[in-house]
Amino acid sequence: MNLPIKKKAKIQTERLCLKPYSSEDAGRLAEFFKNDEISKTFMVPDFESEKQIEDLVHKLIEFSQIEDTVHLEYGIYCDNVMIGFVNDCGIEEDTIEIGYVIHPDYKGHGYATEAVLAIVEELREMGFQKVMAGFFEENTASRRVMEKAGMQLNDLVEEEEYRGRIHKCYYCEINF
Repeated sequence: MNLPIKKKAKIQTERLCLKPYSSEDAGRLAEFFKNDEISKTFMVPDFESEKQIEDLVHKLIEFSQIEDTVHLEYGIYCDNVMIGFVNDCGIEEDTIEIGYVIHPDYKGHGYATEAVLAIVEELREMGFQKVMAGFFEENTASRRVMEKAGMQLNDLVEEEEYRGRIHKCYYCEINF
């Protein structure tokens, strides 16, 4: 049985606030999913219509609400602007895989590391024994974020077909 996700109303770090999305975040989330730079390294579905994007955005807003104990989904905010998000990519008993995005306009300032450190601690407090995250081989910045958050490369390597290309996906983990 998977551990329940016990979200907080907000997780405050030195510069960031991680919290559930509000309906006002719908447009910003849609913008993330349409961003070509984000979709290079974060697996975004190939949308065929605006309606599909809208449906996913509304589903993620629901997933982020505190009452939802099945999904990990938080917006990452800096000065009240949503600059990214962190979510689960899968949960199996006391192991969780996370994914995260920082908008390209905000990269290079340590925000991803700060957010991942906070969420890893939060997941430890929830009782998870292992937190994992994957990255495409060419995404060395994401690997550095994981390592700064205390994760270490494990032996898992997968080939993922995404957007017409085969990518080598490596995984890092931290065990508590």
